[in-house]
Amino acid sequence: MSYSLALENGDLHATGSRLDIVQGSAKLAQDIDLWLREAYQIDRFHPNFGSILDSYIGGVVSVSTQTEVQSEVLRVLQNYQNIQLSRFQANPQKFSPDELLNDVTGVTTQVAYDKVVITVNFTTAAGTAATSSLTVTP
Repeated sequence: MSYSLALENGDLHATGSRLDIVQGSAKLAQDIDLWLREAYQIDRFHPNFGSILDSYIGGVVSVSTQTEVQSEVLRVLQNYQNIQLSRFQANPQKFSPDELLNDVTGVTTQVAYDKVVITVNFTTAAGTAATSSLTVTP
């Protein structure tokens, strides 16, 4: 099982003088949020990492924009799942079933001139249904 430091509004979350951690499906939801917020190709070692969701802000919102945003979300999640699978195959004891992305059951998007709101419904390999919601702003 792995864990990450808990984030809240982009900052480390602490209880008293201790940093909080997330694990299981909460870690998976946080990972999804981070992957969707990260700018595309910012990591030279992982050129497919990140998304171009911020490029939909400030432009013309057409009928196809929502479909394009959903497609970008699914591309990022597929990339995440591929990397997660290769890490799992190399070292399966590092993962719990609740932190493995099994299926994306729905992606809902709302595109406005100044923001993109995304909700991702997914299930883990343990069968847990969870949701990750985020708002991308400039």
